[in-house]
Amino acid sequence: MTNDETTEDASFVIRNSSLGIGAQRLVIRNSALRTRGTTLLELLIVIAMIVTLMALLVPGLRGARAESRRAVCLSNLHAVGLATHYYLDDNRGNFWRYQESRRDGRRWWFGFEPGGPGTGRHRPLDKRQGVLAPYMRSIDNRLQCPAFPYDAGCFFPKFAARSASYGYNLLLGPPNPRAPVARRDTFVGSMSRVFVFADAAHFDHNPGMNEGVYVEYQPDPRNLGGYGHFRHRGRAMVLYMDGHAEGQSLRGPAHSNACAGPAGNLAAADGSAAIYGPGAVP
Repeated sequence: MTNDETTEDASFVIRNSSLGIGAQRLVIRNSALRTRGTTLLELLIVIAMIVTLMALLVPGLRGARAESRRAVCLSNLHAVGLATHYYLDDNRGNFWRYQESRRDGRRWWFGFEPGGPGTGRHRPLDKRQGVLAPYMRSIDNRLQCPAFPYDAGCFFPKFAARSASYGYNLLLGPPNPRAPVARRDTFVGSMSRVFVFADAAHFDHNPGMNEGVYVEYQPDPRNLGGYGHFRHRGRAMVLYMDGHAEGQSLRGPAHSNACAGPAGNLAAADGSAAIYGPGAVP
C-alpha cells in the first residue's frame, strides 16, 4: 500500500467520522439490522429442525398412545376374567344369562335397567346390579375399553351411563329362558380356544354404533347384532375361558357401519367359528 492510499483511507475515515452523530446512528442501526437478520435466520433454522423432529416423533407418539390403550384393555380383560372365574366358582360352574326380565325392569349382565327394556338414548342403568359387579373393584372403568369411540359422532348412547364395550359370548348365556346356560366343565380341553369376552360393537335399528355388550356369530355381516370390534390398530382383544387374553385380526368380511376400526366375526386360528364354542354356526 502506498502513502497516497494510506492518506486517502485516513481522509475517508476522518470525513466519515466528521459526519457527526447522525452518521453514528446510521452505523448503529445498520449493525442492529445485520444482527437481527442473523438471529431471524437462526430462528428459522430452529423452527425447521423442530418441525422435522415433530414429523419424526408424532407417528411414534401415536403408536405409543395406541399401545398404551391396548395394554389397558388387556388389563381390563384380565380383571374381567378373574371376576368370571370367581362367579363360576360361586355358581357351580354355570354361566349367567345375557339378560333376564323382571317385573320391575330388565337385568342385563352389565346392570339393571328400571322399567326396561326401554328405547332411545340415555336410558337409566344401575351398574351395581351387574352380574360381575360383586367380584370387581371398579365397574366404571374395567368394563370399558379405552379405545372404544365414546366421544365420536358415530356412537349411539343407549344408556345414561357407559355400560360395557366388551361383548359377552352370547352362546354361553342365551337370553331365551328355555335354553340352558353353558357350564364350564363342558369346555375341558378347549378352554384356551373358546372366548368369554371380546372387544365388541353392536348395531341396532338406531343410527350409529352401540356399545358391544354381546357377541354372536353372524352368518351375514350385513345383519344387525353384536360383532367383534377390531379397534386396536386392526386387532380385537379377546378373553378366553382359561383366563388368557390376546389380540386377533379380522379374518372375514366386515360390517359396513363400524367406526374406529372394522367390525366382524371373531374366528379361530383355522378361520372357523369354533372360537364361539360348540353349536356355533360353522
